[in-house]
Amino acid sequence: MSASSSASSSTLPPTSTESTDSTSPGFEKWRSGLSMFTGLGLSEEQKVERERLKENGKLEKDWDKCEKWKSELMTSSPAVVFLLQHLSLSGCPFPPSAIQCHPCPETRSGGFSPDHGILLCQNRFFSKKHMEDTLTHELLHAFDHCRFKVDWGNLRHHACSEIRAANLSGDCRWTREVKRGFYAFNKQHQACVKRRAILSVLANPACTSPDMAEKAVNEVWESCFADTRPFDEIY
Repeated sequence: MSASSSASSSTLPPTSTESTDSTSPGFEKWRSGLSMFTGLGLSEEQKVERERLKENGKLEKDWDKCEKWKSELMTSSPAVVFLLQHLSLSGCPFPPSAIQCHPCPETRSGGFSPDHGILLCQNRFFSKKHMEDTLTHELLHAFDHCRFKVDWGNLRHHACSEIRAANLSGDCRWTREVKRGFYAFNKQHQACVKRRAILSVLANPACTSPDMAEKAVNEVWESCFADTRPFDEIY
């Protein structure tokens, strides 16, 4: 009888006195957890720790999502699979390990380095399609580097690859431009490609002014905009 009563009482909810007593361990644990969730009533040290824990959790989730999408795109995206095949045919196979997910500042969503491969900015993608366009863009840079031996310190070389990448990757499709706030009914695609190529060349350490970046893009515009290799036409 007493054993049965003891077992039953252990499953009962706390009394009203227990649940409101600020000196009880249960109340303190509940209060602490609520403070960490809302951020209210925390010391400066606790706030820093709360932000650290939140950021670590976000980084892990962003990385998991980025890696998942990357694996799916490398096997199911027509553009990505096509470029990976042509990189292999050109003697530059691109394994998954050469495509890395990392957090980035707001100014970029990806990058290509001849020495390190492709960077995917895990915290900058608003959709899987956005990542697909970014990965396609960077794989085009990789293809150009492999096939045409691009000298990235040469602004004309850099400009040509940026024109091709912006033109062929989907970066400048109409829906993407509308999201950026650019509206035009005449040659919007060309205007987007040129604008984005100039911005990318401007970030080159060898470029010292916007005029220099624009000049490099204009000098190679016609031939590089018309060059759709390895695609037959604009993707």
